Amino acid sequence: MSKKINLLELSVQARQLIGRRFKRIKKILNRKVNLPPLEDVLFIFLFLFSATFGALLFGIGEKIKNEKPAVMISYNYVGPNKMEKKIETMVADHPIEKMAPYISYQKKDVAAYLVAIAKKESNWGKFSPQKDGETCYNYWGYRGTYNQTRSGYSCFDSPEQAVEVVGERISELIDQDIDTPEEMVVWKCGHACSSHSAYSVAKWIQDVDLYYRKF
Repeated sequence: MSKKINLLELSVQARQLIGRRFKRIKKILNRKVNLPPLEDVLFIFLFLFSATFGALLFGIGEKIKNEKPAVMISYNYVGPNKMEKKIETMVADHPIEKMAPYISYQKKDVAAYLVAIAKKESNWGKFSPQKDGETCYNYWGYRGTYNQTRSGYSCFDSPEQAVEVVGERISELIDQDIDTPEEMVVWKCGHACSSHSAYSVAKWIQDVDLYYRKF
């Protein structure tokens, strides 16, 4: 037969237990505690903070190092597509080859001009601007406001950024019906070609057209 629960008795026992705990805590708080000098406390705090912060930075560094290239994230990269393979074959052994995945995700006509203009302006990256001894990934002679070199060329932080910015500019020109190599010569001349020789203008159009038609 089970015992009946005496609520009054349980209540008394609970109050007694709480009272004993309270007295014990009060005694602990009333004790005199000898604290170390303030300088030692600060030193220990700074040491622990530095160790924790250093470990955090190390962890972040390891995470970044082990991350996949940006193309995997930005373009949901699953492997080389037909366009990428074609570009890689065409520009093999040139610096622009590492940009093939990014270029291949541009619209077909934009991708074609990215490859064709880069061939004419820098031989696909073999002759391109540098800043502080580092490559600018600017294979198109692009002059923008971002991180300019002394000569006024944009110095990009990565191949992906370079393709995004230059590709967007080419796309803007195409949207303005500047969509043939003859019209795209504004890339070389600006608003007018009067300051360039007729030969250099004709040669630019001819060379860009040669590679543009391969697409």
